[in-house]
Amino acid sequence: MMNVDREKFLKKRKLVDRIRNVLTYISAFFGVLVLAAILAFIFIGGLPNLSFKMLVSDYKIELTTVRIESDRKFENPDDKYEYFSSNFGVAIEDGKDNSGERIIVIEYLDENSPFKNSICIDNTDLKDSVVDIEVGSSLNLMMGEDEFGVFVMASNGDDLEDYIEALDRLTKIDSLQIESQGGGIRGSLLTTIILIITTLIIALPIGIGAAIYIVLYAKESKFKRAIVSMIDMTSGVPSIIFGFVGAIIFIPFVTKLGASSGYTILAGALTMSIVLLPVITKTTAESLLVIPLSYQMASLSLGASKTQTVFKVILPNAFPGILQATLLSIGRIIGESAALLFVMGSNISDEVSLFGQSTSLSLHIWNITSGESPNFGQAAAISIIILIVVFVMSTSVKLISKRQLKNNGG
Repeated sequence: MMNVDREKFLKKRKLVDRIRNVLTYISAFFGVLVLAAILAFIFIGGLPNLSFKMLVSDYKIELTTVRIESDRKFENPDDKYEYFSSNFGVAIEDGKDNSGERIIVIEYLDENSPFKNSICIDNTDLKDSVVDIEVGSSLNLMMGEDEFGVFVMASNGDDLEDYIEALDRLTKIDSLQIESQGGGIRGSLLTTIILIITTLIIALPIGIGAAIYIVLYAKESKFKRAIVSMIDMTSGVPSIIFGFVGAIIFIPFVTKLGASSGYTILAGALTMSIVLLPVITKTTAESLLVIPLSYQMASLSLGASKTQTVFKVILPNAFPGILQATLLSIGRIIGESAALLFVMGSNISDEVSLFGQSTSLSLHIWNITSGESPNFGQAAAISIIILIVVFVMSTSVKLISKRQLKNNGG
């Protein structure tokens, strides 16, 4: 009878184990499937918009308005270009700017084209000066009168055929807008780099110092347990709360420095410092705790002071953990948007300064997807850049940690 009960128990346990294994595999499958779907969405939508030019170009579009006159006819070389103006010796084609929006660009210019000697009519320092329009320039609003005095107008929203037809009706263009290809992320990329460097300069020494005190100097007491508990609690506070605190404290603080007022990168770095302190402190403390006590005892027995032991023995061996804390911090800075929205604003700027307003890459994504016409293509392209940066940093940290452990005989 006992053998029968035992067999039933074993069969039941095997059945339960199989069900648990199946559920585990199903959960893992769906987790991997969701991750693969997210990555596929990002790369499929972002790769067509990803280019080196997007990385180094400004976001804002610069307009130059010119007038152009023509007194001759031009030949289409070998009838090569479908949309060619014989009046101005220029061929146009469809293109895309750095944000993926459709534009009309110059495909070809005759060497004697009057486009190369256009006159600027903007109210700027360049007014009445000669502007050399080049291949690749973007054409927008064009206005003029044909030989019968009929007003002619075309814009980059027209088809190429309509635009070139309007161009060929004119011999004098009273106003033509030449656009620089905006939509780049140069400013946001530089802002992110400055934000990362400034935040780490502020947060790393404080966080590492706090970890050293908690692990190596502070005695077991209620005070120490209270500090550790507060650090754990702080790491769970929503980042938007830190942003609110930063807006109240750090924006006035930076303003009192006399450098600037309102949103600044420095205020963002100070805010991110308090966001990252719990992460840096906890990660560094855990890396210090795994260092064998014998290392410290051996150093002290050889006559080294406690400070020398900390900085020449313990910290070098805890270096991989500190690198991990740095990696987690950089990833958090790149991906943070809620807290930074309060202290850095959301207006994209091409002029980058520590004491000026600008946006990080995450805020750039928020900006271009929160309007009436969200640009998900460029948002996906920026996401790819963020993923590549995080992957490169993660790989670098692992390689450096492995080399450090090897050098230490680990």
